[in-house]
Amino acid sequence: MPINNLFQLNLPDEWKETTIHTFQGPHDSGVQHNLVLVIDPEVPKKTDLKEYARKQSGITKEALPGFALINETEKTMPNGVPAFEIVYKYVPGEGVELFQKQVFMIIEGKGYIFSATFSKKTLQTIAYEVDEIIKSFLVNKKE
Repeated sequence: MPINNLFQLNLPDEWKETTIHTFQGPHDSGVQHNLVLVIDPEVPKKTDLKEYARKQSGITKEALPGFALINETEKTMPNGVPAFEIVYKYVPGEGVELFQKQVFMIIEGKGYIFSATFSKKTLQTIAYEVDEIIKSFLVNKKE
């Protein structure tokens, strides 16, 4: 399995990782698929994962026209990390309906938010590839 574009930086305590990572997937059914990973560097210690996910998705709900929640699911990733998944649809323009899946994890005080957008068709096809990519996610432990 290929591993691409990996790097490591040693940052002083005053510095924070705030990068958004975007991974481009196939173009299918009128959608250029991608997977976006946002790292939230400072999640308070006793934050409940479900509340965290709902708060974060609430921001999305306000920004997207025609937002409609489809499903919320608690999961456990293959590495044992708890995750919370939210699936919703929205209407960015007349006659256009898109679906988005977000997966939230909190690991060692950092929030990891994966987001991917699909057509109705690719929610049944490419979404499975995206699920497998997210399941492969591992965080390097601090030394």
